[in-house]
Amino acid sequence: MLHMRMECRMSRMYPAYEDHSEQLRDYTRSSSPVMKKYSLREYREMNAYMLNPLYDRPLSPIPILFIPGNAGSFAQVRSMASSAFYQYWNRWFEVPSDDMQDVPGPTAWFSIDFNEDFSAFHGKTLEDQAYYVNEVVRYLRAMYSKNGNMSVGIVGHSMGGIVARLALTLPNTEPSSIDTIVTLSTPHAFPPVPFERSMEQVYARINAYKNDTMPLIVSIAGGILDTQLSSDASSLSLFEDGKAPERSLSTFTTALASLWSSVDHLAIVWCDQLRARIARSFLRDYAYFGSDFAHRTRHSIRDQRREFWRFMLGLSDDAASLTTQRLALDTSSNGPAAKVEMTTRFLASDSRYLKPLVFMDTADIQVDVLDFVIPPGPRQMYNGNTTDADEALAFELITNLSLGQMRDLSPNSPRGAEIVVFLCTHAGVVPLERCHPALMNGAQPLPFSPVPETTINTAFPNAKIQYDAPSATLMRMHFPAAFLQQHEISAVRVEYIKQANSLPSREGVPTILTYGWTEDKPLNLHGAPGWLRSRTWALPGINVTSLLSSYVEHGPLWEWNLPDMDSSLLAYTFTLFPAPCAHRLDPPPPRIAPMVRFLSASTGDARVFPSLHTHTRNDLRVALHGTAPFMREPTHRGTRMQLWLLDDYRNTSYNGTFDMNCPLPYTHVRASVHWRASMALFVLRYRMALLTWPLGILALARALQPTAPPLDAMLFLMRGRGLLMLILGPLALHVCVFFGASLGAPRHTLGIGITSMSFWWLGPTLSVLATSLALLVYLVTEAAMHVLYVAVRRFVPRFLPSNSTHVPSWPTRGAWITWLQQRSTWGTGLALLGLFVMLPYQVLILLCVMLHIGTTCRSYMVYRESGALQFNEHAWLMQFLLWLVPLQAPMLVVWVRNVHAGIVMGLARIESNVLIVAPLLWLIYLEWLSSVWHRPSTFYFTQAHYAVYGSMTLCTLIYGIRYSYAILDAFLVTVVFELVNRIVPLYQARPPPETISMRDVSMLAVPPSITDTLWEEYLATLEAYLHVHAQVEEALKDGFFQLTRAKMTMSGTFGQRTGRDVYNEHMSAQVRFAQAGTETAPASSSSGLRRRHGRESIPVSSGASHDSDPVAQFSGLPPPALRAAQRSFQRAITLLVDTNTAQAAIHTVYHLKKKLEALEDDILQRRS
Repeated sequence: MLHMRMECRMSRMYPAYEDHSEQLRDYTRSSSPVMKKYSLREYREMNAYMLNPLYDRPLSPIPILFIPGNAGSFAQVRSMASSAFYQYWNRWFEVPSDDMQDVPGPTAWFSIDFNEDFSAFHGKTLEDQAYYVNEVVRYLRAMYSKNGNMSVGIVGHSMGGIVARLALTLPNTEPSSIDTIVTLSTPHAFPPVPFERSMEQVYARINAYKNDTMPLIVSIAGGILDTQLSSDASSLSLFEDGKAPERSLSTFTTALASLWSSVDHLAIVWCDQLRARIARSFLRDYAYFGSDFAHRTRHSIRDQRREFWRFMLGLSDDAASLTTQRLALDTSSNGPAAKVEMTTRFLASDSRYLKPLVFMDTADIQVDVLDFVIPPGPRQMYNGNTTDADEALAFELITNLSLGQMRDLSPNSPRGAEIVVFLCTHAGVVPLERCHPALMNGAQPLPFSPVPETTINTAFPNAKIQYDAPSATLMRMHFPAAFLQQHEISAVRVEYIKQANSLPSREGVPTILTYGWTEDKPLNLHGAPGWLRSRTWALPGINVTSLLSSYVEHGPLWEWNLPDMDSSLLAYTFTLFPAPCAHRLDPPPPRIAPMVRFLSASTGDARVFPSLHTHTRNDLRVALHGTAPFMREPTHRGTRMQLWLLDDYRNTSYNGTFDMNCPLPYTHVRASVHWRASMALFVLRYRMALLTWPLGILALARALQPTAPPLDAMLFLMRGRGLLMLILGPLALHVCVFFGASLGAPRHTLGIGITSMSFWWLGPTLSVLATSLALLVYLVTEAAMHVLYVAVRRFVPRFLPSNSTHVPSWPTRGAWITWLQQRSTWGTGLALLGLFVMLPYQVLILLCVMLHIGTTCRSYMVYRESGALQFNEHAWLMQFLLWLVPLQAPMLVVWVRNVHAGIVMGLARIESNVLIVAPLLWLIYLEWLSSVWHRPSTFYFTQAHYAVYGSMTLCTLIYGIRYSYAILDAFLVTVVFELVNRIVPLYQARPPPETISMRDVSMLAVPPSITDTLWEEYLATLEAYLHVHAQVEEALKDGFFQLTRAKMTMSGTFGQRTGRDVYNEHMSAQVRFAQAGTETAPASSSSGLRRRHGRESIPVSSGASHDSDPVAQFSGLPPPALRAAQRSFQRAITLLVDTNTAQAAIHTVYHLKKKLEALEDDILQRRS
């Protein structure tokens, strides 16, 4: 959506590792279990180690320790270690390369194997790793003790940077040992997964730590493509906001020279363009400043080292804060990062001395001198409210001519210089000018900008292009007004070779050289686009006659500041419209296309767009890290747009293409919000809200609808008054935060983490999304329970649970004593105590969740069978627990890894908390009982219900995203409240049962004989009833069994009903006897044997009627099993309703009733 892709070249190496774990344990003699859990490895380049026998005896190696991050591997060190090795040694690995002769020695790279621990979830794991880091640092300093008070450099990836900073605060830290910490995608501001309170304590400790010998921290963030964690937290510029800037340097990979690409979370350790710069920066750092800790941590040296790292990484200080710019200004004339050599000077009679001062023996030399321009007056746009900074000019130069050999940046830089820039000052009373050469350190790389009409592939950036090669790089020299004023510069002198094609820097590209004066303070373009509307500004945004410098001497740089556009949550589309006036002379395509760069004034994040079209519109999609959620409001805000007009057809026949009336190739710029990309940025920053806010939504639904099922309560929030509260609630909280409500934490960490009203709609939107997500999860869980219920009912119906029973009252004291004296009670207590001691409370919470899921499934089956409403209470608790599990599950992974490392390590890192688990376990046990609990309905309990669940809602919405661990505390309060709701009614007196008023019988003189007869009759009736009930049950069982056999005989299926097609008149047919006729057939005799004659057969006509008697129809008779079932059912009915049977229950009851009525009449008569 943003047309962004990662353009990293794959790094290559031949890794090998040497294990130092045994030597480390022997040296430290520490009894901590972490010494056996973790290990130390040293990187070795395999081929080089095999070919060079002297590799084990380098001159003065300098150790650098790599610390992997969350679930990281020690092998991630191989990319940077291999690059440092090949940059230091020559081709045959015998001696240092030519550009490394001044380095004290190679860098020896070590890495720690943390067994891929999940350090992002657990503060104690971070402390264990930091403890091990300190032991490793002591071991490395002892290993290289011949180097004196040597410092150890550290590279930390992700949470490894936090481990490095935490190591400085532990008691076992080695003083004066660490002076440089380079962090890659490290969240310095806040923990990425704030599920544990211990993580917050770790961050509070490292951020409160202060020391005069604090190391230099260089933070490099991956940018937009780092989707594992937001790069906002990696920006020290946002987090510290001007506090001790000399100790830190923060940037993004999109601003790094020769890379200019966003990098994902894992690729940042192997990206070839980045790893080479980091490895070379360490080598050159030790070359200039040595390895002695005391020298490297001096304030002046640390400032120089900071600016040197800025130069090595190719960063621009255009968008740096004022404090950072002042630090850069202090070191601009001394140290290896100096921009001008003040100790070297060339004397000239005046600034117009056009003979070369350097290229004296070179022909065809051009010398240009630009006198410092005094601005003519205030700009019109400032309306008279101007300062000295508004009336200042800066110098800008862009060229691809060689500035000379830049061995600090690259060994492949050209050796010959083609251009030299001098900064000239007056020499006082002597009529001479001192011209000081500008150093190559003051140059900043920019990508070459080929013309898109003449280039096949203009995609930028492109990993296949070596942007540090001379043919693909432009060098920029920028001297701000403060620098020119500090050194009292009166003129800028430029000497360059006209015909430079013969020098090695030329590879078939045109010579580019343009320079001049530009406004030191950008022009302001106020306003910002909305979600459904764009914003357009005219360029250059000021009348050309009001420029501080003349248009003829104006430099290639044009800058605008957009102060109202500085949010990390929004992506923009900038559209540059071509100026029709620039085509009036029909000029050909320029030699080099214009280029634009967008910078964030608060973080320094950048996006470069070379190869702009001059005849058609340019759509540029930009997303920068600026003002971010849960970060302090920066003092410097806004987005800076820099446009370089690199070819204005000067000295050609089209020289008049750009003039006072047509200064730029673009006439307007339009900005609009790219809403699809912005939605992706919102999800990246607020995905934690979709995990924590549903708990607050459930609490709100429970508070508003105490007796409703979860589905009805959540549907209530999606319409009417509930939807209104769902929208206005987060909005009201945001308004309170906006007006200064801190609520026990900094304002920028509460709610949605934004202290302005720009995103007032974000809270309601998140609440609606959280409600939808909670509703979806409930529907999925209920559907799963229904599937389980259908499966149990169909295949194993005997497992269907029975209905719940009511709990009569709280156990008496005697019952408690009896229960405590049982062995099973003590066994259960000891088992629970063992669980509390041996398992962390997160595991016990998971066990409770699993137990309650089974309870809820059983309750759902009872609800489907009998409609019992106890399922609603179980379903509410299960929904809360299901959303609580993701907040506790990461701790389980950490505990499993510790147990896997050893039983001692597992037991030593158990975090038991009885106060957290005991109430939940008690509540789960009460819910597991097949009982119906009565909730108290008094006024105080009702108000307490609103207060408890309302407080949980507020806690989740206010602290849920930034302080997620606080949700567990709020949930435990609700658990205790639910326990009280279930226990208190047991102590309260139950309402008396409904009774029927009876006449007072105390005055009745009922004879004892009658009472005895009544009891005798009653017991006899009861015995008869039980006997008949047993016979009925046996008859029904036999009937159903025979009915099943009958169905199987008739090839029926399970669940089929026997209808009229089987149960018809055949089942009601009876056996009948009929009298046979007296007629017999006459017997005939003969002389032979006697033959019996039968009845004469009478032919039956076809129209004769058949006998309709069912008994005669043998082919349609029902199976015997069906008749047996009929007999059993008839017997059962006879036993129940046949009053003529002596054993029938209704007869004896009827007789007893009659006898009671007779007795009552007799008593009344006696009483009267």
